[in-house]
Amino acid sequence: MNAIPFGKGVPAFGKQAAQGFGRKGGAAPDQSEAPKQDGGTLDTARTVLEAANDFKDEATAAVCRRVIETSMKGEQPALSDLRIINNYFQ
Repeated sequence: MNAIPFGKGVPAFGKQAAQGFGRKGGAAPDQSEAPKQDGGTLDTARTVLEAANDFKDEATAAVCRRVIETSMKGEQPALSDLRIINNYFQ
């Protein structure tokens, strides 16, 4: 039996893997474009805002409001704010 050591032959994870999903060959994506805002971030921010209000967590509620407001303007929210929201339930 041939064993493959951990880390060898494993596909790329994270940002590199996400760039290839949903594509059928072709050129690499243009890195100069800002990532497009999807509805998932807005839904997550609203869910975390509701939970933060229930727990009376004013700091997180303020972060959620910033992300929602920025998303509604069509702009990209700050990465630090997105990290707070994504890690809220962990």
